[in-house]
Amino acid sequence: MTRHHLDANELGALLSGVRRASWRWECQPQYAVDADELNAWLAGEPVDVDEDRPWLTYVRGLRARGIPFERVRVLDTPPTTYQRWIFATTESNVIAGEDIRWLDRDEAVQHRMPTYDFYVFDEDRVAILNFDRDVTLLGITVDDDPETVATHLDYRSRVWHTATPHREARL
Repeated sequence: MTRHHLDANELGALLSGVRRASWRWECQPQYAVDADELNAWLAGEPVDVDEDRPWLTYVRGLRARGIPFERVRVLDTPPTTYQRWIFATTESNVIAGEDIRWLDRDEAVQHRMPTYDFYVFDEDRVAILNFDRDVTLLGITVDDDPETVATHLDYRSRVWHTATPHREARL
């Protein structure tokens, strides 16, 4: 059982090590990493899916190997500007092979979901994403303790089947 901390720039290497499955809980109302794309969208510029090409290529590669990538994103009522943008640009991720679902923040609270983002990789390790106040990724805490993994698998089971698949969701 190990728990270790990684720098934010090590997320790519962590993702590349997935062997069987990835699941992400995404609950922040916005993320600093997407600020430029969000601002372009707000300015009326067309959505540039080429910006996400490495991510979409990664997801297609997972799908080609039979590895699912699933994600639940939380929506506020009303949605934040960021959430409206990410909702409007999610279809390319779905086409690439992600199973993205949406959950109202009130439901997340009712299900006692955590207020931090995390991944569950291969059902045997958890990666907790550590952000600053501006929602810039500072680092990642990776933990393979069976109790920690079981807790996060329980979180997943609380919301996965109640969250709305992207193509059925409405803002």
